Amino acid sequence: MSVKIISDSTCDLSEELIKMYDVKILPLHVMLGADEYEDGVNITPDEIYRWSDANKATPKTSALSITDAMEMMHECGDDGSEMVCFSISEQMSTSGNVLRMAAAE
Repeated sequence: MSVKIISDSTCDLSEELIKMYDVKILPLHVMLGADEYEDGVNITPDEIYRWSDANKATPKTSALSITDAMEMMHECGDDGSEMVCFSISEQMSTSGNVLRMAAAE
């Protein structure tokens, strides 16, 4: 039986590691002022840091979509694979709870 790894985008793994271990990444949504991005999809950590420095502000984030999490879990588990999910600390985000709710579904 294989094990698939799912993580939210806060893991900041290199592309090399993501490919090597076939890690599935669920992006957090990052709000920079009025603009919204998907972490690692249409904005990089360096761009977020530059915005934060330039604006002297901490970006806001929103948790994963439960629908996206459920879809990814279905894709990963369709072949009978087990899954291990990683997320940012519960004190910082609700991502872990979203992953738990998706797994329960």
